[in-house]
Amino acid sequence: MYRYELHCHTARSSACASLTPEEIVNVYTANGYTGVFVTDHFLNGNTTVNRRLPNASYEEKIEEFCKGYEEVKKAAEGKLDVFFGIEVSYRGTDILLYGYDEESLKKVPEIVDMKFSSLVKYCKEKDILAVQAHPFREDFYIDHIRLFPGTEGVEVLNSSRNELCNKLGKFYADSYGKIVQTGGSDIHHASQKVLSGMEFEEKITSVRHFIRLVRAGKGKIFHLENKYSL
Repeated sequence: MYRYELHCHTARSSACASLTPEEIVNVYTANGYTGVFVTDHFLNGNTTVNRRLPNASYEEKIEEFCKGYEEVKKAAEGKLDVFFGIEVSYRGTDILLYGYDEESLKKVPEIVDMKFSSLVKYCKEKDILAVQAHPFREDFYIDHIRLFPGTEGVEVLNSSRNELCNKLGKFYADSYGKIVQTGGSDIHHASQKVLSGMEFEEKITSVRHFIRLVRAGKGKIFHLENKYSL
């Protein structure tokens, strides 16, 4: 089986993370992963980009944003497969998007300010996989829980959240008949005690390949103790 992290943040592009490229490689090789999807907080979320380049153009910000992913990919060469994703945000509500890359993101500046109700419809039209992350997350900065049943998938196991959050996420996904149900660590720091992800019988060769597999209901969610943090 081939194991993959589907929800990972870098210090370079996510303001709430401390993970260096080297730490990401060390964490996931120590735990037997085949690959990692880097899903940094996008320009409408808790990104470092807007703080470093407040007056830059949208294209310049995208180039800076993608450096988190690029640095991990370089550090992981020959050790881990690294794929690109993003996490878009609105007041504590987050959606993971799989299917964009740097060049395609440069062509869609409208997604920064797009209402989530419109975004999920847009993703379906453009064949982008949209997965609502930790839908029942509670925190001091979240004024209320927002659900977007129009997303194609739901993250039903997030190892950064509590059991209730994940249990409700699973119930939500099953109730709406979601075939795409994912798991991820939502990792921000190397010290995180529990990791998650999905494992597949075949090795993922591209983001599009991953999307085809999860849409077909393939892949198994798992979680494990982070050996690197011991």
